[in-house]
Amino acid sequence: FEFMKKGENVVFLANHQSEADPQVFSILLEKIGRRREAEELVYVAGHKVTTDPLAIPFSMGRNLLCIHSKKHINVDPTTKESKTQQNVATMNQMLKMMRGGGVGIWVAPSGGRDRRDVDTCEVPVAPFDQK
Repeated sequence: FEFMKKGENVVFLANHQSEADPQVFSILLEKIGRRREAEELVYVAGHKVTTDPLAIPFSMGRNLLCIHSKKHINVDPTTKESKTQQNVATMNQMLKMMRGGGVGIWVAPSGGRDRRDVDTCEVPVAPFDQK
């Protein structure tokens, strides 16, 4: 956070475990006296945080940039264009924020670890990836 105070951008790379990750991270920051940083941190999240009734409450009160994953962008060809446009808008917004400097962004590069196989409808448990 000292880098952010100096105008540098900081990207937190995380292994996404649950929809509550942003709230949990914020609570942990508050517990160590970083309330302001917790309030200002921006989270890059999948579309479910604004569309899934079970996920929405965990996203409330957080600064979110929503993006559609490669896996889900092609599921419905009729919505691919609008999803792609939203992704471009999100990336442009992130670029603008970072050009301003002093931004903290939380990203889970792999998204969720355990994903439903669209062909079998089963949820195979993904191995832990320490990269």
